[in-house]
Amino acid sequence: MLQLPNRIGDEKADKIITEFVNYRLLEIMEDIILDEVVWGMAQRGELDQSASTKSFDELVDLKELMLDDEFAAAVSMSYLPDNYPLEKANKKFFGLYKLLRSKKEYVPDLTTEYVLYSIIESEIGEVDMINQDIEDGLFDNLEDDMLDGFDEDFDEDLGDDEDDFFGDDFDDDEELTTVERIPEPDRSVVKKAALESYKGEFEGEELEETAEYLVNCYEDLRAYLDICFWDTDCLFLDDYTEEQLAKMEINEQLGMVAEKEKKIIEFPFQNRDGKQTRIKAELDIDPWDLEDE
Repeated sequence: MLQLPNRIGDEKADKIITEFVNYRLLEIMEDIILDEVVWGMAQRGELDQSASTKSFDELVDLKELMLDDEFAAAVSMSYLPDNYPLEKANKKFFGLYKLLRSKKEYVPDLTTEYVLYSIIESEIGEVDMINQDIEDGLFDNLEDDMLDGFDEDFDEDLGDDEDDFFGDDFDDDEELTTVERIPEPDRSVVKKAALESYKGEFEGEELEETAEYLVNCYEDLRAYLDICFWDTDCLFLDDYTEEQLAKMEINEQLGMVAEKEKKIIEFPFQNRDGKQTRIKAELDIDPWDLEDE
């Protein structure tokens, strides 16, 4: 899981928050992956009605996607720095996915943070774009447009039951939101911990408003650009590579690029003379890759 900075300080509340934020980010990533997979299936003529009844795990083969050049090009263009090698794009993207699914908490490396920042920013931008389209009237009379092409008998049979056809929640004027509420009773636990945390600094109505604001931050994706990151050093990758940053004098002061812990493995090897020996090899692997599924 992603380790969040600036926790409340209550063990139970912090656990709820960490799991909620990580699960929400994981859902966003799975939507991105699924969109690309379904688009690819449609392009190849493999998409049929049965796809709508299948789960994420049934539709997505992560091992296959790791080797997919088209998927690499898509995630590279949307979520990675321009200077990042295309052949490493899938490993870095799915590295974040595996981190979010891991049981332990980790602080990601700089490029993985960049991917996460880009995903959050992109999701917010997509919500804003759709809401602007709604405001501009792009979806006006969408229900009528969707029914165009059906015969008159269908229209008559439908009658007043359009809500059944489109769903009770269908509203072409309702804006999308970046807010998802923490379910009860978990929200009350977090709110109570926030009140305790700020007691002494604030009181009365000001204390209530401050605690509520903090809880809202964990619920609003817009705030994730702040609460999920210790800093925004990852944005330096728009202008420099990690290797360049590591050699810069400012890195010694800020520690933007941490030296990656080397994973050395030994394995038996038989040389040409038949003599048994052991060979050491360094693996390019992240700590969350070592967790059992």
